[in-house]
Amino acid sequence: MNFLRSFLDRRRAARERAREAARLVDAIFADPELMAQARLAPRHRARMQMLEIACDAEGAIESLLLGIVRHPKAHPLAPRGEEVVEILQYVPRTRTLTNVGSRNVTRSRS
Repeated sequence: MNFLRSFLDRRRAARERAREAARLVDAIFADPELMAQARLAPRHRARMQMLEIACDAEGAIESLLLGIVRHPKAHPLAPRGEEVVEILQYVPRTRTLTNVGSRNVTRSRS
């Protein structure tokens, strides 16, 4: 019974962290200044995915890793559609949203 109680407590805490992280992502898209830091627009909200939630020792959210699929304009000499995944890190304490990496998914498939 003790195992079941601890399992349910951990599961409840994980759900609460996920809800808090979703609220933080909503706050990003409600703040034009934060969206401008990563060249985001309100229409990008549907393509945003949470990749990782980093917490401190007390369980408070330290940072979020978010992924978004972008479709940059095709080059005139190679007019094929590209998909690029951008990885963004949001730190709520400092209210910074930075691009930490990107990967061209179209090229990695071939």
